[in-house]
Formats: sequence, structure tokens, C-alpha cells
Amino acid sequence: MSGKPKNSVLKKLSGINHTTAPIEQFEQAADALGWRLIALDGSDVSDKDGFLELCANAFGLPEWFGMNWDALDECLTEIDLETPGLVVLWSSWSEFAQADPEEFATAVDVLRTAAGVWADDGVKGGVLLIGDGPQIHLPAL
Repeated sequence: MSGKPKNSVLKKLSGINHTTAPIEQFEQAADALGWRLIALDGSDVSDKDGFLELCANAFGLPEWFGMNWDALDECLTEIDLETPGLVVLWSSWSEFAQADPEEFATAVDVLRTAAGVWADDGVKGGVLLIGDGPQIHLPAL
């Protein structure tokens, strides 16, 4: 597959979506488009605290970040995104989804809200959960 079709797939990203396609496809597309890429590798995350720490590190959140859902929502919706596009690639999300479905659903909601604010601010892209896991009700990309 050439770079152009990969880029067009990423351009369809809006809000929060799910795919089982290889992560490299989206990394290359983000690079080709000049979009900012945030990688959330959830392979060591099975609870809320682990996810919040992962986000704090991946997004470079400020020291005052309160390590709770409200603080994450505030930080992500107010993050300075001087970029034409942003893609958040969340891989290995299934352990968290299986270990604590309610907290996982909250994480998804926080990311969905953030992606909506980013889109309202004119930043293309969104969040993409990569890989297999329990059934989730997200649009496929």
C-alpha cells in the first residue's frame, strides 16, 4: 500500500475509533501528514492510576496534574496543540478494559471529550484504540 491511501485513512479519524490494523500504518501516516503523535502503550496498565500515569507521561502533563479524571479532562481539553492534526494511538488497551470495565469506560469518555474539543479548535485527528480486546462500542477505522 502506498503512503497516500494510509494518509487518507488517518484523515477519516474523528473522535475515538478502534482498529486492528498495524500501528505502524498510522505512525507513518501521522508523520507524512505532519501530525503530532501521542503513543499510549497500555501494556502495563490495568487500572485507573496506571492509565493516569501513562497519560501524564505521554502528554507531558504539568506537575500540578491531580491524577484524577477531572484533572485529566481539564489538562487534555486545554492542552496547547500547535499542530494541524493529532493522533493518539492507544495500544494494548485490552488488559485495562478487562480488569476494570467501568474505569476503562471513563478513560474512553475523557478521551472522547478531549478529541471533540480538539476538533472544535480545528485540529484534525483523534484517538485510535489499536488491537484486539473485549467488545467495545466504538466506530471502526
